[in-house]
This record gives sequence, structure tokens and C-alpha cells, in this order.
Amino acid sequence: MKIEGLERFTEVPPKLYNLREEEIKRVLQSEKIKKVICFALGPKGTNIGQAVEKWIKRMDISSKTEIIFCETPEESVEKGKKVKEEGVLAIFWTCAVYVGEAELFFTNPDTLPFFFVEKMELDEMQLATRAELLGEINNGKIPKDWKIASHPSPVHLVRKLENPIVFAKSNAHAAVLCQEGKVELCITTESARKIYKLERIFGFGSPPMIFFGGITQRGLELIKKCF
Repeated sequence: MKIEGLERFTEVPPKLYNLREEEIKRVLQSEKIKKVICFALGPKGTNIGQAVEKWIKRMDISSKTEIIFCETPEESVEKGKKVKEEGVLAIFWTCAVYVGEAELFFTNPDTLPFFFVEKMELDEMQLATRAELLGEINNGKIPKDWKIASHPSPVHLVRKLENPIVFAKSNAHAAVLCQEGKVELCITTESARKIYKLERIFGFGSPPMIFFGGITQRGLELIKKCF
């Protein structure tokens, strides 16, 4: 029964279930897909951005792919939905541990958020600061009035500290806030630490993580044409 105000999840044809990697590559390299646009959480230096770069290289589609960095995963979805050009495949990327992943999934039943998957070790997550502040850390004790910038997802890594938290839009954005002097510390990635010229205080490690590439209904129709 059709109920006004409700919508069904996008249905995937059986032939598109559990595609092997060589089949995915063949589809993405098809001449029918003229361009691929990947929308990912930025700025440059985020784990999602690096996972997307790794996936693009592995799929061998660098020559026709563009990465557009967004402020939030939700913005990535919305921008993906706005891509209407013929032969252009829009892919929005998220992470398995994103705190809003369930809400993003259930509020966008007209998309397929987990169509592509990329597994990657995290670019080492770490607590970093500006070089001029290193001398103020005595015997491993961080001043309690120092503010820590963190995306909501990894903030629990510093749950045992009593420092005030300033929420950032991404791990790389947290590094920007630290570089700009708005906070004294940040949870960020090794790449972002280098980009924004910060100093490492503590490393949390690099566990394997899952990243998801989602497509819209329009994207699904384009992929169907490639079989």
C-alpha cells in the first residue's frame, strides 16, 4: 500500500549484489561513466579523504575522477544528490564509526550509502599541539585549562582527561583550529598534523577501518547501463 509521506528503500537488482572487485573496476572504467565525482569529508588530511584516494587508485579511475571536500558527511550526500549530468557518477563517502551514520542511512532511503567499500588502516590518530606549547607539558601532564579540538567520533579517546572539548567538523579541521590558536590541542591524523605543522604528543594507533561509498538512484541507473 502506498502511504503519503513515506518512501521505500532503494532496491538493488540481484546482479549487483556482492560484486567482485574486477566487476566493480569494469563498471567504473566503462565509457558510459564519463566522470566520477567523490564527495568526502575535508579538508585535506582526513581519513575519509585518504581512503577515497586509495580507492580511486585501486579502481584505476584517476584520470576521470574528482574529489570534492565537504564540511560534513550530510553535505556529501546532499551534493551527491544534486549531480544530474548525463554519464556522471556521484559517490558520497562516510566512515563506519561516524556518529551520525545510522541517522544518515535512515533519513536517506532514496540512496545506497554502502554500495562501495574500502578498508584502510587509519592514518595514525594522535593528540597534537603547536610547537611553542610543548615546553608547557611537564612530566606528561597536560594543563587542565587547555582546550582540545576533536570531531565528535574520536572524542572518547580523551575521555579520561578533564580538559574542555571544542567540537570540530573533522579530524583535519581540528588541526586547523589548533594551528589558528583557537585551541591548544587536537585529535587529528598524521597527515593533517604535517600539513598544519603541529607537533605530536601522543599516538593512539592505526586500527583498520571501513569506509563506505554511497550512490543515489540516478547513480544506480547509470551503473545498470554498464552491465
